[in-house]
Amino acid sequence: MENLTGEDIDTIVGELVDFVTRTDEEISEEKKKKTTKTPELKFFIARGNEYELGNLAAIVETQLRDKSLKDYEYTFFEEHLFEEQKLNEDTSYVRISTPEYDRHDHFIFYLKDNYLRVFTVERRHWTKRTVEKLIRYLPSLDRVFLSSEDLVDIVNKVEGNIDGFTAKYDTVFDDRDMSIQLHGGEQRYLTDLEDDYGVQPTRLEFSKTNSPRIEGTANRDGYGSIPRVQQSEPGFGNDTTIELTNQYVEKDQENFEVEYAPRKLSYRDEQAIQELSDFDVEDSKDVPAPSDNDTPDSVAVDGGFAIEGYTTVELVEHIPNKKTDPDQESPSFEQLVKGLRENILDRKHRYDFSEWEEGNFFVFDGERNEPFEITINETNILLHAKATTTAASLSDFYSIIHRELSTNYRVKKHSEKITV
Repeated sequence: MENLTGEDIDTIVGELVDFVTRTDEEISEEKKKKTTKTPELKFFIARGNEYELGNLAAIVETQLRDKSLKDYEYTFFEEHLFEEQKLNEDTSYVRISTPEYDRHDHFIFYLKDNYLRVFTVERRHWTKRTVEKLIRYLPSLDRVFLSSEDLVDIVNKVEGNIDGFTAKYDTVFDDRDMSIQLHGGEQRYLTDLEDDYGVQPTRLEFSKTNSPRIEGTANRDGYGSIPRVQQSEPGFGNDTTIELTNQYVEKDQENFEVEYAPRKLSYRDEQAIQELSDFDVEDSKDVPAPSDNDTPDSVAVDGGFAIEGYTTVELVEHIPNKKTDPDQESPSFEQLVKGLRENILDRKHRYDFSEWEEGNFFVFDGERNEPFEITINETNILLHAKATTTAASLSDFYSIIHRELSTNYRVKKHSEKITV
């Protein structure tokens, strides 16, 4: 990898694709024996918060001096060696060494549009112990987390055919807990299972069968892989691999990027103030009306309604008709408020919150030092960005909802700039 200095990302990824390229005979033999001779090409996608390439050693040293660092985080940084060599302006070669096992793992870091893509052919056993922990423990990086619908869209965008999946159904609002794995099949099998049992895909297996063949996987937690590429002209498979990562980035931006947020504005034009005062907030895609104890960034001190725009991430409940329980109903408003309060806001130490009326919460994320608001609208959960809210807090909360409350939520973002 060190010899790739000056090469573009397509050429660099092509070197990794070569590791998973097989002849027709090799593919047939692996499928017959249900084994692979070499590791898969893997990628991990993380949102960057002012992360910069070329400074990994300094970043790690800063972390080791951080008094708030947890013991297990300190142990991780202390027990590994991190080396970085920039290959071009937006790409680095990174080696993470584990002296205890005399082991060196190799990665390509590609930073574009404030998203870090990590490519590697190391085994998952070791990526979990090295680069995945590095991403988790660095405050400037956050793994993306997508909806089940996003996974299907991503596979469709790269013209892949779904031929396997892992799907689950889990909610605190009923006693059933279901997980299904299917290797081989079609997208209609997944659609039928979604409609009948409410399971949502967490991982998709797909293939591009137009000659030559490419096999891949896409996971909700910012991880994907290319297990096999059929041998063809040199570099084949690069475009699909890079496009997969681009689709993850686009979906994360569509879901969680805070394009506009409530900010205090200075109004001098009386007509502009009057027009904005007449703005019907309820008609503006569920922006919450300011209340008496609202925060200063949503109500101007001069009495004018001071909002430059808004971003609301709506978690839309999806409970299809299930064969196992056709009478299954959505949780009531009261059940959803109670479930949210007891399973997340009260239980998670990272959140401080106040509830000014039932189903309306002002939340402060202690890990991010960011506020946001929550409104329960019938069976849906609306997350309203405040002036300092970032995508990280909204995405984190959605992933926690998925783990701790219910897998039944899809993401729909509303964002609009209000001109004065």
